[in-house]
Amino acid sequence: MSFKPRLRLPRRRQQSLQLESGDHPWSIFLPSPDDPIVVAEFSDAVMLATEVLDMPVCHEVLALLDERRRITAMLLDPPAEVGLLIGMSNLPGVEAPFCQTISIVIDNEVPDGPPSEVDRRGYHALRRAHMAQGLLLLDVLLTDGNRVRSLALGCDPDPVWYDEFAPTIGDHD
Repeated sequence: MSFKPRLRLPRRRQQSLQLESGDHPWSIFLPSPDDPIVVAEFSDAVMLATEVLDMPVCHEVLALLDERRRITAMLLDPPAEVGLLIGMSNLPGVEAPFCQTISIVIDNEVPDGPPSEVDRRGYHALRRAHMAQGLLLLDVLLTDGNRVRSLALGCDPDPVWYDEFAPTIGDHD
């Protein structure tokens, strides 16, 4: 049996870039490569959604992950065009490759029940846009600070979270 540490974002925010697109301020958080943040399973994604509320974010976080599901960068409140076309964006400071994303949307209230038709259409459109760029959209998580809702689990008949994740050789370093 191996010990798996809890997912925690570093408390110091010194590794972030402040940006502005037009009049839209946003930032890029770059985790330390010496202390990787791994989102191996759905419970890690839920913990990430609750942890980002401690970051300077208002509406959305787009986490970029490599093939081993290590977060390579997190975009805080990115402009819509960056979030939609992330695979084609050339972002300053984002040098580590990524092939998967998780979008975390912060809202005032996360409702009960199945996703709305608007949420369902939006999730599938974003997933198709990611696929066209060679990326895997792991999930879109909605949170209000108390609850977390997965659009992948609510909209996708076969979400990636049901697949067994087997980290590649070398994940024990």
